[in-house]
Amino acid sequence: MSHASAPWSRPSPPVQEPPRTRSLFYHRLAHADPRHRWWMPLVEGLILLAVLLLLTIGFFLIMVFAAPGRIEGDILAMDQLDPVVFFILFGSVVLMLPSALLARLVLGPRPLGLIFSVTGRIRWKWLFTCFVAAVAIYALINAIAVGLELTAGGRPVSLQPAPGFWWLMASLIFVVPLQCAAEEVVFRGYLAQTIGRWLKHPAWAILLPVPLFVLGHAYDIWGQLSVGIMAVAMGIITWRTGGLEAAIALHAVNNMTVSLMAMVGLTDMNDTSGAPTDLIAVTLINGGYVALVFWLVRRNRSVAVTRTIVLPPPPQPARLPELDHRPPRLSADASGLAAYVLDPATQRYLVLPPQYGPYSVRDGQGRYVGLLDTRTAHGAHTGDDVAPAAPGGTSSESTPRPNGSDPHGTPSPAPPAGPHGTTTPPSPGATPPPAAPGERNVAPTYTGRHDG
Repeated sequence: MSHASAPWSRPSPPVQEPPRTRSLFYHRLAHADPRHRWWMPLVEGLILLAVLLLLTIGFFLIMVFAAPGRIEGDILAMDQLDPVVFFILFGSVVLMLPSALLARLVLGPRPLGLIFSVTGRIRWKWLFTCFVAAVAIYALINAIAVGLELTAGGRPVSLQPAPGFWWLMASLIFVVPLQCAAEEVVFRGYLAQTIGRWLKHPAWAILLPVPLFVLGHAYDIWGQLSVGIMAVAMGIITWRTGGLEAAIALHAVNNMTVSLMAMVGLTDMNDTSGAPTDLIAVTLINGGYVALVFWLVRRNRSVAVTRTIVLPPPPQPARLPELDHRPPRLSADASGLAAYVLDPATQRYLVLPPQYGPYSVRDGQGRYVGLLDTRTAHGAHTGDDVAPAAPGGTSSESTPRPNGSDPHGTPSPAPPAGPHGTTTPPSPGATPPPAAPGERNVAPTYTGRHDG
């Protein structure tokens, strides 16, 4: 309600603002799905474990029937270079990959590919680049180690292929990379994004999964420290590159290198012990690979490291419609200010049905200022019976006029019956006008909600 000369009587067209955006690192990608909730990663983990348990039981039953008499007792105590044992050890870990993907498919976040990278898919070209970089680092560090050993008086070791070498090679090529990808999807994917769903700083997502990853390897303290260094390195490059590709490449090259060396007699795959000197080689290899990947990311601008999402627009303040869209006014006071009821949700004026009057009128702060009676009497709508305003109240929406006319004597037309707002009785102390014969004396207050 306002005079015709009020500042908002001729509103200027709204200015179209650019959409608000937000950039998310890999560990925060759960926030890219607006339907994702804080509790969903917990249920996702339960689904992952349940599916993994079922697949593991089925996998071992199949292997027992496929290779009878080959699996007895503790499989970890058996010769890991036995082709069947080798396939079971690495193949059982592969089962984590479909388990994690199925759990993510059920609960999200969407799309499913966010578990691989910020682009929502596996970046195969980047994966191949990182694989070549990891091979180069391992070849360089091992060549330096062999050269130092020979310089110190060591003797070359003759290569002795293990029994079933080609079966082992087939598993090395087709199973080991999948095993590494499965571990990365779970430890650097699911766990990191679960932690990132609740904690913003990437250090939490990088470091908290490390103990679980280390405990999954049956080594002594030095071996576990080596695994921990590698886990930290893979977590860092996952965060820095915006995906799992660099970590999968490092993990795959490491496991394939160790397995291949064991297959030709250069190392003992069954040995779970380590030495403090092993930490030097592990630190050099992983540190060199991390530095190389960082350099490649800076050089290759096409590798996305964050995902940009469009945020929903902020709630807009209530705007008054054009003056010519106002309905006939209900009443006016001595100042000529008329009463109009606006629904802020729909930006439409409401027509107050007279049969439910009188209505309580309140100002912009919700203070009671008077009553507006829109009831009919003997079939004719008056629309101008108004109780006096409360002392000290100034209505920002309506200040009733007792005689129902503006200062020029023009009577206020009656509004037609129609939908109305949710109402409540007027403030205590207000005395509504008496009801006409046969009518109810109800004095509700319009609250701005449109229930019709």
